[in-house]
Amino acid sequence: MFPELSIERIIHREIDSLPLPPESSWVPNGLSMRRSMPLTALVICATAVLVLGAVLTAREAGDAAGTARRAVTTPLVNLPRPTCLRGGCNVYRNDAFGYGIVLPAGWRVAPAFRGATPPRGELDRVEFTGQSPDEWTHLVGLEVVAPWDLVVEVHDRRGTLPMDWSRADGCGPNPCVVGETTLSQSPAYAVSWPISPSQRMHAYYVVRGDRMLILRYVTGPGAEGPHGVTERTLQEMVGSITLD
Repeated sequence: MFPELSIERIIHREIDSLPLPPESSWVPNGLSMRRSMPLTALVICATAVLVLGAVLTAREAGDAAGTARRAVTTPLVNLPRPTCLRGGCNVYRNDAFGYGIVLPAGWRVAPAFRGATPPRGELDRVEFTGQSPDEWTHLVGLEVVAPWDLVVEVHDRRGTLPMDWSRADGCGPNPCVVGETTLSQSPAYAVSWPISPSQRMHAYYVVRGDRMLILRYVTGPGAEGPHGVTERTLQEMVGSITLD
């Protein structure tokens, strides 16, 4: 009987029958080993660089993800748009500083403060009021925003960010409510903080190149000012601004 041939035996037999090249062509000698050592070292170095790069990339990605997790996104403040009936609104245009704003019926530009020295870097300041001249005169003083009025300021920004500007205005030493909104398709930093037990400052900061546009108003005491002005009235005015 013939011996049983398994697949393993057949494979071994075929391998053993293969002719081998001369030993010198496939067994490395000292010279070929010396020639291959620089190449081997180069491969090892390249592999180490790739591994190190992958580790650093993964670490940076982890740090970025951790930072994103620590950041808190404030909700968007949606300001109401003005609802003006026919003949019920006026539009104030400031061509010098490129903005326009809708004023409710009966509102006007308040007179400038007499003898007041503008703060350093202030380029323009306009205060809008719905109060009569007598009412307004009794309320205001130097460097004060009359309650229930709206003030629009333009400043030389000098590289200052809205957050830092709001802190210098009074948000820093007081507890603040911070948010973000959009005014005339431009991002605005919205902040409010108490200036007295019964009054609160509201401010919106818009970066316009090397200038800072600020809209601010004071509410209180109470929920309604003279002639039925409410915070919604002032929010509608802020939301109506158009920027060139």
